[in-house]
Amino acid sequence: MLVITGIFENKLFIPDEPVTIPQKKRVIVTIEEEEIKESVKSVKHSAYGKLNAYANPSLIPDEKGAWEKATVNKYAHY
Repeated sequence: MLVITGIFENKLFIPDEPVTIPQKKRVIVTIEEEEIKESVKSVKHSAYGKLNAYANPSLIPDEKGAWEKATVNKYAHY
């Protein structure tokens, strides 16, 4: 049995930590009624830094103006 804790807010269940559940897996949800205490902090989920492992430091100097160059290459008609 897997127990997932989290919070229900604005019609969404937000788990305290990332969870992987197989598709079409039958689940039973049990709601434990308790008040949220002020000492409990909400979990902030962020993708900041997740793609760092794929960074190519040699391309950093080319970042300035990259969007403009790509736009010209895509839409400019010579």
